[in-house]
Amino acid sequence: MAEKTEKPTEKKRRDAAKKGQTVKSRDSVALAVLVAGAASAPVCFDLMRVLRPVATVMSAERMPNPGDYLFACGRLFLTMTLPFVLICALAGVVPALLQSRFALATDAIRFDFAALNPVNGIKKLFSLRALKEFVKAIFYLAITIAVAWLYLDRYGSTLFASRYADGLSLGHIWSTLLSRLVLLFAVCALPVLVLDVLVEYLLHGRDLKMDRHEVKQEHKQTEGNQEVKGRLRELREELLSEEVKRNIEQSAFILANPTHIAIGIYLNPDIVPLPFVSVRETNARARAVLRHAKAKGVPIVRAIALARSVYKRSPRRYSFVSLEDLDGVMRVLVWLREIETANRFPDEPVQQESDFDQIECKEDSGAATKSEL
Repeated sequence: MAEKTEKPTEKKRRDAAKKGQTVKSRDSVALAVLVAGAASAPVCFDLMRVLRPVATVMSAERMPNPGDYLFACGRLFLTMTLPFVLICALAGVVPALLQSRFALATDAIRFDFAALNPVNGIKKLFSLRALKEFVKAIFYLAITIAVAWLYLDRYGSTLFASRYADGLSLGHIWSTLLSRLVLLFAVCALPVLVLDVLVEYLLHGRDLKMDRHEVKQEHKQTEGNQEVKGRLRELREELLSEEVKRNIEQSAFILANPTHIAIGIYLNPDIVPLPFVSVRETNARARAVLRHAKAKGVPIVRAIALARSVYKRSPRRYSFVSLEDLDGVMRVLVWLREIETANRFPDEPVQQESDFDQIECKEDSGAATKSEL
């Protein structure tokens, strides 16, 4: 089995997140809920608000309506507990979403029979995560002892003196002392929590590591085989429409350079005495034009300079051949007519096709140059 040395890709991380395999630190969520609850408890739970209805009933000359009294107590209970519950819920949900990068573990909802395998359970007992949890438990035990000693040393006198306080002050004192205890524990446990998140991140990356074969396979799945994609793109380009095929078949000849450019020249003196471009294709589609022209018996003239010049000066299909290229195109048409005549009269000399590579095309400046491939 190949050694997994490659870092996980983004797709691998996204797929793992859908399965619920993300960097999880349950202690950070628990500590966030604990701190939020300790900070909001003195504000949400006010003993004076609880005792006020009781004092009102005791000072009244007659008994209140039981239904109204129960409704008032229920409303008071909800107004005190609902904000507290919402604050604690948000404190637990937000860290969990941040750890999972707001990815919903949809695949984790399914029932996994592998979790019932006792062999997997034994492996977890001797894993690095089990060792991490053991070391973390030792740290938490030491932190708890240290926090208890510091807390009693700092607030012990206030705690033991609270037994002499009246009922109204007692609730405020205990809620304040409890909040300070939780905050002190959170501050002392914060370094352990940071180390826990760091180690969990490293272990998570180690679990998701991939070998080179997996990286190549994933690259093929996401990006696709470049050779296959290139061939498919070439095949799509080679597909000619029925209109283009019809134009090829009706052209007097196809001008090629030699396979990169294919230009169809159409001439019908009964309609207009000037030739125009009926087909104008390049690269793969040009090769498709040449194959179709060969299959249909349409003449193909490989004149490099003339083909490039016509392609440059006739930028659109169905445009007339420019005046600069008209002489060269007409010479090709005359040559084809000579070929046709030679088939009837074999003794007459005919210009060779290779001679058309020497056709000079006038540039915009008027100078005569020979185009090169």
